[in-house]
Amino acid sequence: MIPYWPADLPQRFQRDGYSRGFADGRLSTPMEAGPPKTRRRFSSAIKPVTVTLDEREDAFARLERFYEEEVAGGSLPFLIPDQTRDALPLMVAPGIPLLDEQGRPLLNTAWWLVMFGGNLPTPQDRGGGWYRSTFSLSVLP
Repeated sequence: MIPYWPADLPQRFQRDGYSRGFADGRLSTPMEAGPPKTRRRFSSAIKPVTVTLDEREDAFARLERFYEEEVAGGSLPFLIPDQTRDALPLMVAPGIPLLDEQGRPLLNTAWWLVMFGGNLPTPQDRGGGWYRSTFSLSVLP
């Protein structure tokens, strides 16, 4: 069973410190002269994401437990809400949301299958019992 990102941790990361890159499945071969020869190496590749969380000390302890116990020291994949598409309203036309019977907008549900990347969570003391953790995730294809 694939673990889920803990519900008692923030489901959205800070905008400040968030970045997302393209998947890079290319192979480049240097040439004697001119630009390198580039071709597709993989048909799908991981997408790198850098995220930041501001959390209280107890939430950082929860993150640490999730990392150590639930995803085996960061070696197992887990599901987390898609930071770009989850909870956005479905649209029937630009600016016009799709509504349910009660007139409420229908929201998209989207997940990322991820693993912890090369930069692991490291708490920075922000004072007053608050910490900031910046770390990388790899969104799996």
